[in-house]
Amino acid sequence: MIKFRQRLLLVLGIAICLLSSIALAEIGSAHVDWDQYVPVSWDLFQGTPPADAHQRTEAAAIHMTISWRASYSVSSSNGGSSWLGQVAAITVTNTMEPGSSWVVPGKAHDNVLNHERLHFDLNEVYRRKLECLLLATNSCQGATQQAAVDQLNASLHQTATVVLQKVSEMQTLYDSQTSHSTNSAEQARWQGLISQWLIEPTTAP
Repeated sequence: MIKFRQRLLLVLGIAICLLSSIALAEIGSAHVDWDQYVPVSWDLFQGTPPADAHQRTEAAAIHMTISWRASYSVSSSNGGSSWLGQVAAITVTNTMEPGSSWVVPGKAHDNVLNHERLHFDLNEVYRRKLECLLLATNSCQGATQQAAVDQLNASLHQTATVVLQKVSEMQTLYDSQTSHSTNSAEQARWQGLISQWLIEPTTAP
């Protein structure tokens, strides 16, 4: 099961846009970056299971956040009569929060861990897709410096909102179709899909 969190802080001007918080990479910190060479392990599921966890279908829950930030360059054009805003750099991260991720005691089985790892991998697919789409955002022109920034912000946020909504939907679908790891055939099918999408993230739905 996935617990997915997102919040937005906008700083105007030649600014940085943040969705949630910037991740720290160290194991044992508040956030753990996705790493293809270091898959998550049960020791990172440090949260307390809900009181009714034993009655739930899922045996564990991973809490993840996709975060993005953009820096802009703004320059005057047409002899100073307008301003052109362009994306200078994009950073998108995919992190796990150990303190909010949990596993029911006695249910920390390999198949369950593999299911949770694929949740993280699926998040990574959409991190990569979001990065590609944000980097492809066209420049925006405005009558003032602020207007150019505002238009660029609006374009980036619209793209991010669509992608983040889609990953939330896909995470729910993954849980539903795999029955939280208990449907081995569907689990294998999703593993194949996610592996392919990691290679070509823009082909993900």
